[in-house]
Amino acid sequence: MAGWLVTQGDRQFQAQDLGELKKLAAAGDLGPGDMVQPPGASDWLYASEIDDLSGLFTDGAGVDIDDDWDMPQKSRVPAIIILALVAVAGAFGIWHFIGERPSAADLELLGPNGLQLNEMLVTQDSTVRGEPSDSAAAVTTVKNGDTVQLLAKRKDWYTIKTSEGKSGYLGVKSVIPAYIFSDNATKEAYDPFYNPDSYVFVKNSSWMQLPDQRELNITLFQFLLQNTSKFEMSGLTLVATIKDKNDRVLERKEIKVEGSIPRYDAVMVGTLSPPEDDPEGPKRLMTASMFSELAAKDPSLSMRWAEGVEVHMKSEGFVEANIDLLEVRAVPTKR
Repeated sequence: MAGWLVTQGDRQFQAQDLGELKKLAAAGDLGPGDMVQPPGASDWLYASEIDDLSGLFTDGAGVDIDDDWDMPQKSRVPAIIILALVAVAGAFGIWHFIGERPSAADLELLGPNGLQLNEMLVTQDSTVRGEPSDSAAAVTTVKNGDTVQLLAKRKDWYTIKTSEGKSGYLGVKSVIPAYIFSDNATKEAYDPFYNPDSYVFVKNSSWMQLPDQRELNITLFQFLLQNTSKFEMSGLTLVATIKDKNDRVLERKEIKVEGSIPRYDAVMVGTLSPPEDDPEGPKRLMTASMFSELAAKDPSLSMRWAEGVEVHMKSEGFVEANIDLLEVRAVPTKR
């Protein structure tokens, strides 16, 4: 008889029955934000969504995580929270003296004008950069207390949009996402939205060069992108890296991929070649899920589709090639 599947980050294991899950929860080895798949089911649930388990989570038990990921409803929040958020830079320990942590329903009101799920509060005067680097050109500046919109995450940088509509990169230490001040269950539930790169993984990657490709310095990468979160993931940017026999990096090249990865799913990435009447047109790199949607409307696209991504690298004589995730964003979507 099939057991219960449990996913904790990049780790997955099986529990024999509900009784074993209860023991794990009571021992603290199963958190309310861990994902659980009941026997025979195809969908995944947060552990806190299972009635027999929710009462075992003492911190944040009973938090209602809506399956459609609608914005939290408004509720009253102590004024001291709003004032402290604006006044204190880097206040990740603020809840120690606030005395009351907001729940999921309170998140919308945090901040001077109310923070939405995809917004963050700036905690110090900062420069928004055109690239994810402290030496990159400035796009604009933001001040302590400003609100910015979260677009994506790249390592230690958020891609953000200011209230004036300017986009750029802002260091993760310059902002506070509203969920930081919530209970543990809510933080775990919203964490994929603010740290999507911790929930998307490159799997089963391989590379090869056929003789004609080697002459053109073309490397073919084949891989899966796996999403372990309850959010759909899009805004995908990957990086191809090649190294010599001494493990020295010869070259890196960024690759933007169209489409998205469905929640709790894995997809191949492939290439859609240009049509015959435009052979010099651009090749489109996209997820297999996006291609399936396009092919459903135009079956002839199947003749131009190939799994894998061809990357033109300038360097020669490399012995190792890798493909890694560089940037991604989570998108709350309705089923």
